[in-house]
Amino acid sequence: MTRFCATLLFLAIVAPGAFGQSSQTPEGQSTSRPQPDAPPSPPDVPTPNQGTLTTPPAKSGTKRTINKLDPHCIDAIFHTCWSSPAATPQKPMSDEEQQTAKDIEVGYYYLREKNYVAAESRLREAVEIKPDSSDALIGLAQAQQKLGKDDEARLNYKAYLTLQPDGPDAEKVKRALTQLK
Repeated sequence: MTRFCATLLFLAIVAPGAFGQSSQTPEGQSTSRPQPDAPPSPPDVPTPNQGTLTTPPAKSGTKRTINKLDPHCIDAIFHTCWSSPAATPQKPMSDEEQQTAKDIEVGYYYLREKNYVAAESRLREAVEIKPDSSDALIGLAQAQQKLGKDDEARLNYKAYLTLQPDGPDAEKVKRALTQLK
């Protein structure tokens, strides 16, 4: 709802000047665009990183309020952002990695829905494809623990601890292992 209000506010402020007839100053220059203070730099000068440039805070209270409401995006017919930093390119995932990620995602969905049989099945597939996936191991162990397969859960918890003895979930896994004994 706030994006919708911000879009309407943006269109109410900018649209009349942007879509109406453009007025020209006596010198023949447009008033809708700010004129640069300095000529462009030579081509051999490095350009600044656009993602790290910051603008000084507005002095006017109204401008500060509009800047807070302005998300720098328009969601009308299509989505457009005009001051987003450049996205970092990511390494493409192989088919195995994609399948593993999908199995883990679906397995954790089933865990949240308390469908432990389905969670165990999907997470077991993920472990078969990628045996060193700590997320798949811990999820599989949780599903097996809920199903009463304590020996298998214990093995998968221990496999997680051998992969990541000081991992983010190591304490939780150690507590689960003490509960299984």
